[in-house]
Amino acid sequence: MKLQRYLVTGLLALLPLAVTIYVLVWVYNSSAGIITRLLEFIRIQPSGWLLPLLPVLGILVALLLILVIGLLAGNYVGRVLIGVIDRSMKSIPLVREVYNAVQQISQTLLGQPEVQFQRAALIEYPRKGLYTLCFVANPNVGYRLPPLPEGFTVVLVPTSPVPASGMAIIVPTEDVIPLEISIEDALKYVVSGGFILPPEKAHQLKATSSPGRPMV
Repeated sequence: MKLQRYLVTGLLALLPLAVTIYVLVWVYNSSAGIITRLLEFIRIQPSGWLLPLLPVLGILVALLLILVIGLLAGNYVGRVLIGVIDRSMKSIPLVREVYNAVQQISQTLLGQPEVQFQRAALIEYPRKGLYTLCFVANPNVGYRLPPLPEGFTVVLVPTSPVPASGMAIIVPTEDVIPLEISIEDALKYVVSGGFILPPEKAHQLKATSSPGRPMV
């Protein structure tokens, strides 16, 4: 059993490094291939000393292309073009599910949210004894939603792996358990399906949590 545990621990330690190296090597080789085919298309034969630099040039070209697309997306013509592509992708069965999932995840992780959450928290949901991570969206909304009394808070309960597909719930403010973690760490927790916890907080949970006690 110890040997199996050591094997699993070693795999968990090496897997992130192996995946990172694999992605970097793939990007390097792909960039070299793209630039080589581009040069062949315009009938230019690069010198031998330039061949090792082709992948770097390919990466720079890719970054430049991303920058140009970002600039285009900021003006009217670019927004119209991207809107047409977006609607086209969402009109194709099967493709639209993958496209929507990737789009929502990327917007969650990289985008600038229009709504700034107050903090991450826990609530007992969907029933007593079960705790769900949420984001405090609007505290003390009772006076703005009559006849709801004061002392209620709007929270967003996200879903994994696409947090934006969650639901807004109005709960008593006293039932909201604040979490001392950042919004970014909470989003990582949701997107990973609960596998990624802040390292420091994870140690505290292991040391102090007990059955029936909220993990805060």
